Amino acid sequence: MKNLKIKIVCGFRKDQIHSIDIEEAHKAYRLFMNPDERAIFKNGLALTGKNIETIEPDFNGSMGWNPDHQLDGDDWNDIHSKGIDRELRDILEKAKKVAQNFPDKINLPLSEIKLLQ
Repeated sequence: MKNLKIKIVCGFRKDQIHSIDIEEAHKAYRLFMNPDERAIFKNGLALTGKNIETIEPDFNGSMGWNPDHQLDGDDWNDIHSKGIDRELRDILEKAKKVAQNFPDKINLPLSEIKLLQ
């Protein structure tokens, strides 16, 4: 997988928005669906599921742009033309399925988990 990222939003402040590698998206979804569980991500971020408000694509991180950069029309055209939006959507769908159906695989990288379609 490319260097794709997702955001885990835990609040309204900038320091409550965390970017993680897409390879751990299923771990974030598992926490979101199980609020009493805890996990530590490879970047050192430690979270309890009840603190996660939303999980969303991190377009800035995936494109290598500054996190504070406000996306404009040209940026969205670039994201669409490279298929980043579609790729992130598809991978997040896989991550959700893994979190729901394969909790025993939660510590494997997402790209190593094979699902039957």
